[in-house]
Amino acid sequence: MKNAAVFLVMVALAWPVLAASADGAAPAWQQVSEAGRRATSPEIAVGPDGAINVVWLDRGLAAERPADKPRQPGEHSHRSATDLHFSRSTDGGRTWSQPVRVNNEPGSVWGFAVSKPRIAVGKSGTIHVFFPGNERSPVTKLDVVTARYTRSTDNGRTFEEARTINRPPDFDRTGILGEGLSATFSFGTLGVAPDGTVVALWQDIGEMQKTADGANAHMALSTDDGRTFSAEHAAISNDAVCPCCQLTVAFGSDALFLGYRKLYDDGRDSTVARSTDSGRTFSSEGRVPFGKWKIDGCPLKPTELAVDGPRVYAASYTGGSEPAGVYFSRSTDGGRTFTGSQLVHPGAPYSDAPEMTVGPDGLLRIVWQAKADVKTGGPRRLYTAQSGDQGAALSAPVEIPTPPGNSAYPASAVAPDGTVYVTWEQEGELVYVTRLAAATRATARR
Repeated sequence: MKNAAVFLVMVALAWPVLAASADGAAPAWQQVSEAGRRATSPEIAVGPDGAINVVWLDRGLAAERPADKPRQPGEHSHRSATDLHFSRSTDGGRTWSQPVRVNNEPGSVWGFAVSKPRIAVGKSGTIHVFFPGNERSPVTKLDVVTARYTRSTDNGRTFEEARTINRPPDFDRTGILGEGLSATFSFGTLGVAPDGTVVALWQDIGEMQKTADGANAHMALSTDDGRTFSAEHAAISNDAVCPCCQLTVAFGSDALFLGYRKLYDDGRDSTVARSTDSGRTFSSEGRVPFGKWKIDGCPLKPTELAVDGPRVYAASYTGGSEPAGVYFSRSTDGGRTFTGSQLVHPGAPYSDAPEMTVGPDGLLRIVWQAKADVKTGGPRRLYTAQSGDQGAALSAPVEIPTPPGNSAYPASAVAPDGTVYVTWEQEGELVYVTRLAAATRATARR
């Protein structure tokens, strides 16, 4: 069901997921995805009006879940055909709109937890969505993964037909990707700058000749609220970008920061590039001191960013330090240099997938997944910590209440009033949302 301008997916109806508590407050957590469906890899954005917007990958009916395919250790597929669903709450998470499908063509989303779609909301209220899509190259006639953009100007009731914003793929890298896939413009991200510029970035593997090579980071800009995008240009070139670690973006008042994993001679390490012209050029980069991670393969670990004035915060999983896990660092000179490295969850045998927010008062909050039982490991659970002293120290980890079982792949966003909302993938392939307890500087370890 297509339209040249707008693709009407479904009408968003008010859908109470869980009953509110007696005092009218939102419950501890809410299931946002539909029962009986396989929902994974959520992302979240809070608009200037306080509305909560969530997207996730929908893999179809749970009853039709295919049998697991036998794979060798470390083996993975480069193929995925799924859908992207959206839901919205305008009352602090008490009720949610009926989920709608964002992509116009069923199965056209190439989605994994390590290369998931992104969502952002601008000052105008436009909802911007970026996702990797399954297409066929008009040049080579081979299967490709493309960088795709869509938006909603009616609060998520409808989404425009998605547009491909990368260059036509005229190369064939099936020897690297396998499974008949010839090119990818993926592992990308999207954000809206303070001046309203919509920034989309992705990885271009066109210059890769072998699996050990690096990719380039390409980007396109929109200065008209997503109506049109500029021709793409290389943001990071010289084949310096680890081709399997998703890009991230964050904004200061006058700068754009790009988080990526760079291929150095002595490691694939978290790096932050800085631009003062909306991403047209990048004038500096800071290598984050998380240990030099020498790895012969794909880390699949993004570098998460948050910005507070001249301070730039970075967090990521690294295997370059002992013990391996989630580490945090900060820059006090606008991302030019990073000093210090803190293990976020001391004592946990496993920690990964950090997310960060900075509230209106400058309070930093980190959310991540961990197995905290030293003897058994136990299920993955969600944890949070905070800093009230501009990242000099982090509070002790606190577990976030979630349903029993594995809780993984969190994403977080902060509302204009400072409330932090967290979404995640719950055991059984369900998407949940919760609201963190109010954070105070008094409870942050200094």
